[in-house]
Amino acid sequence: MAREALVLDSNDEMTRQLVSVLAENGYVVRVITTKQRAKLFEKSPVYIHLIDENYDKIIREIDFSHIEIAVFASPNDMLNLTLAKAARSQGVPMVIITARGSAIIKEAEEAGVQIIVPYHCVISRLLRMLNLKFTKIYPLRGEISMLEMLVTSDSHLLGRTIRDVEEEIGGRVAVIREDQIITAGEAEIQEGDYVIAIGYQTDLQKITE
Repeated sequence: MAREALVLDSNDEMTRQLVSVLAENGYVVRVITTKQRAKLFEKSPVYIHLIDENYDKIIREIDFSHIEIAVFASPNDMLNLTLAKAARSQGVPMVIITARGSAIIKEAEEAGVQIIVPYHCVISRLLRMLNLKFTKIYPLRGEISMLEMLVTSDSHLLGRTIRDVEEEIGGRVAVIREDQIITAGEAEIQEGDYVIAIGYQTDLQKITE
């Protein structure tokens, strides 16, 4: 049976990025969103669940027994917590929310929910927490592109320095680790790092292999 993930729309581009990565990692994705934003996901491989004031309806219509991951990252902390507690009570093993207030954070922790404070880099933290493979190359101008990559345990970047990788691609490299942006040449790349690189596309592709 296919693995399933449940995502509450964050009302910004992050949800579509997360949906894309989850789908690429083999998940069937269910997105909870509004009627107005549902059209943004028409071309995405997802099941849509429309949300209104009746949150219980959403909880009743979703079969949580097939869901391995649930992410609730809307701007509404209380809604995130309400759905997260429902998911945990239904046995979902990994439940993550974004939350700002200390009371919400404390209640979420007591319910076995993992928390991301949204002024951090939410998408990179999610990718690390979910242990998802993620590599994207975006064309910028001509042959110059930008690479985004999550370093996993099987990556050949592990243990290499930023300077070493920069010399290989002839471009610039930065690493996001927790709340830090690391650019020092002697810094070694670690599992869970989120690598950003600028260079020629053909050179960037070498470090993704």
